[in-house]
Amino acid sequence: MSEIKHIGNCPERRSIWNPREIAYAEEWETVNHEHRYLILLLNQSGNDSFCSGISQRDAFVAATIIQWLGTNIGQGFIEKCQQRIEKEKLEYQITQDVSVRLRGLPSYHIH
Repeated sequence: MSEIKHIGNCPERRSIWNPREIAYAEEWETVNHEHRYLILLLNQSGNDSFCSGISQRDAFVAATIIQWLGTNIGQGFIEKCQQRIEKEKLEYQITQDVSVRLRGLPSYHIH
């Protein structure tokens, strides 16, 4: 079997579109040659024999999604997720602080 290529849909966009999209796509390709991130992503069981089960289709789909994250729409998605994380982190911190104060314990902040 030939080597898996970590290039997704619309590879031509890697040379003519925005720098974030190019960076996401190229970095994904690089880390998969050096560290095999796709195997880590798909193999949550830790079963070493799974490595032979990764197909070119798996690599294509993952590379397409990673490259998409670099697009304006993908960046908007990442930004919304970050805002949600920050909001939930703040809500969690407020809840923890109130709970600690009600019990009369010292407050510890999560960073």
